[in-house]
Amino acid sequence: MNKQALLGQREYFKMIHGVTLRLMASFGDDGLDFRPKPEMRSARELFAHIYLMEKVWAEDIRKSKITQESENRAIPESAEGKAEVAKLKTVADLQAFARAAHQALDDALNAITDEELANNVETPFGTYPIWQMIAFAYDEHWHHRGQLYTYARLAGKDAPMLYDYENSPA
Repeated sequence: MNKQALLGQREYFKMIHGVTLRLMASFGDDGLDFRPKPEMRSARELFAHIYLMEKVWAEDIRKSKITQESENRAIPESAEGKAEVAKLKTVADLQAFARAAHQALDDALNAITDEELANNVETPFGTYPIWQMIAFAYDEHWHHRGQLYTYARLAGKDAPMLYDYENSPA
């Protein structure tokens, strides 16, 4: 994977991110703690997790190792993750955080050379080239956003159309 191809994917990801920001808004501040079952993550925790992953990886992607302690910051159930989620009290807080985290991963990618993209990063879930870690952020986003669309429907929220990129500036 070369940088030009990865940057093209990130351009599409920016459109996806814009729809996700609108999905956040559809929950409203009073709906962020919705969870279908008590043992499941809340909408707030899922939104935070998506963008905490981007933030953590943006900070650590050029290192040869991402530690479990670093990853824990993106896991809402961990002590570190709970502390991060607690800062995100409103939709506006979540949206500002999401924009900053998404931009941080864009900035990290912009600073990486084509040669560096092939460098491996050891993580708690395996060893992968940098380019694959950036692709994982995309996968993680889509996976959890699908959950959040289900949450929105269960909560009776008016979620934006999944592919309404025109009305979803990031």
